[in-house]
Amino acid sequence: MFKKRYVLATLLALALNQPVEASAGYVNGWDLLEICKASPSSPLYRLKVAQCTGYVVGVSDTFDCTSKLHGFNWSSTTPGTQSDLVKVTVDWLNNHPNLLNHKSDGLVAAALSEAFPCRLASQ
Repeated sequence: MFKKRYVLATLLALALNQPVEASAGYVNGWDLLEICKASPSSPLYRLKVAQCTGYVVGVSDTFDCTSKLHGFNWSSTTPGTQSDLVKVTVDWLNNHPNLLNHKSDGLVAAALSEAFPCRLASQ
């Protein structure tokens, strides 16, 4: 009897596990802007704010004045909060709607590099 239930459960799991179109790992500017502009009345508001903040801060941690991302660098030592990084990014995305089809890590890099440029060593 146990073996029969196991086989039925396995078949059911396989039947429910239908392939879906995946886009893992690719977030474009439209996707990021949608997450970052979540309405406070949305039941998913806190989750989306956390996703947005985590994404922007995560990307910001991958590059600085000595290490570039997609050709961009930024002054990570500039004082500011995580909320500041998100606001700069969202404002930049809103001001560049023609670029929102690009990967969002590069867009975050562009936004931060424009807002917090690296100073040359001779300055």
